[in-house]
Amino acid sequence: MRWSYIFLHWECTILLAAFLLPTFGLFDDDVIYKDLWLFPYIFIGGTILSLPTLFAYVVVFFLLDCYKVNIKWVKPILISLTVIGICITCFLLSNTWNLRFVLMYSGIAVVCGIIFKVDKK
Repeated sequence: MRWSYIFLHWECTILLAAFLLPTFGLFDDDVIYKDLWLFPYIFIGGTILSLPTLFAYVVVFFLLDCYKVNIKWVKPILISLTVIGICITCFLLSNTWNLRFVLMYSGIAVVCGIIFKVDKK
């Protein structure tokens, strides 16, 4: 399996989310958040908040690689782990489920996870 998949999926998800979330007005003040000057702040915040999920992702990827799990199961397991990490992070930050935010971020993570290849073929 390709270890680069981990970082491609992670970076693509954070970059797209940092660009798309303010663009579609998922924050309270639509006037402020339509400006792209917030991109670096959202990117840095997303990177920091996703580190625990990235750590779990790397551990699970390593275990799946060690136990030679069938490649068709690896991608759904890793994408599911990402979505679970997004849900847990959002809940811990706000103690509520901001469904629009979670669905948008999870959708971006699923699309990014599907785009890249896990195997070395």
